[in-house]
Amino acid sequence: MHFAEIINQFRLVLTSKFANNKLRPEFIEILLILTVGLLCGLFNPNQIAQQLGVSPKDFYSALRELSVYSWRRLLEKMLLEAAVAELNNYNEASAATKSRMKASIAIDDSLVKRLGQALSYVWAWYSGQLKSVKQGQELLGIVLKINGRILPLRLIWVSKQGRSSTNKPDVLIKAMQQLKQAFEKEGFRLTDLAISMDSWWVSNPVSERLAEVGFDKQIICGKANLVFETKQGRKKLPQIRREVNLEQGWGHRTPAARMRVTNPTLGEVALIIFSRPRSRASGLIAPVVKMRVCEGLRVRLNHYAVETFWKRMKRWLGLGQMAMRGREGAWAELGLRVMAYFLGTKMLNGEVRTIFQLTQALRREGTFLELIDEHFHQQLLALR
Repeated sequence: MHFAEIINQFRLVLTSKFANNKLRPEFIEILLILTVGLLCGLFNPNQIAQQLGVSPKDFYSALRELSVYSWRRLLEKMLLEAAVAELNNYNEASAATKSRMKASIAIDDSLVKRLGQALSYVWAWYSGQLKSVKQGQELLGIVLKINGRILPLRLIWVSKQGRSSTNKPDVLIKAMQQLKQAFEKEGFRLTDLAISMDSWWVSNPVSERLAEVGFDKQIICGKANLVFETKQGRKKLPQIRREVNLEQGWGHRTPAARMRVTNPTLGEVALIIFSRPRSRASGLIAPVVKMRVCEGLRVRLNHYAVETFWKRMKRWLGLGQMAMRGREGAWAELGLRVMAYFLGTKMLNGEVRTIFQLTQALRREGTFLELIDEHFHQQLLALR
């Protein structure tokens, strides 16, 4: 599909989303220009304004026209519609096709390193990548991996301040409850899919609460300091890994072994020990439903999808490189990145397979100003 057709389709989608909002006529055009700017490697309104030779005032004013609630509702609608379209195909598929589509949900959080007293959600958070506490904004992501596609289901800024104390487990449980209800209205049981989490979430209340909601197919990455009660006594995960013979088995080529053990926090669990090059993880925990080795490995492999998603949002779409004050600014920045993500994925094809390659392709076609001149109504923006 040609670039102009995709832009027009996206313009119609945004127009329908804001049909009931009393916004300026040029609001949709401004949002589209900012979104395309992200795909061209221009990560904030100032950079876009410099390329166009105009003042960034119109861009910032447009972004402030939406409240926090409006930005969140827009994101939730866009994410839900994209996932429902894919899951409808999943529902209609045969059992064998569903297996090949490898659908599962990955839960992960990411630190967006930020400094600034006027920016919202900035606090001291632990970074798993840096292995230390850093200042920044904490973003919780619930991502669907299905048929090779990576679709975010819910993205939430987590705050340590507010009218009531908040923490990531409470935010996660609330989000999963909302997602379950939203997809049930669309005729799909989200609880049929397995979920995967990193070792940070190894907590009995979190696992139990998720199971109470209905998400009992869980795979949690085991930490090296976890202790398990085996037939040979209490041992840590690395010690079990050294003593177990790993072999390829039914449905998987990764050397692995499965055993039932007891953990002081989680109780009786299925522990999957595996060996995978370039992977720090060596053990997976199935705390509720005792999943088979091939199922656990497949779900864990899908978990890398959420890490790929963070890479695309940060490195390729510049998440964290736009400084707007207040909670509205944080949600506006996230909303633009999500729109750019969906717009960019529509433009991918056999030759241009990643958003980074798309950025390079757009740059080869001409300057950003030439792109805007060809596809947008600049008279609405008074760009000249």
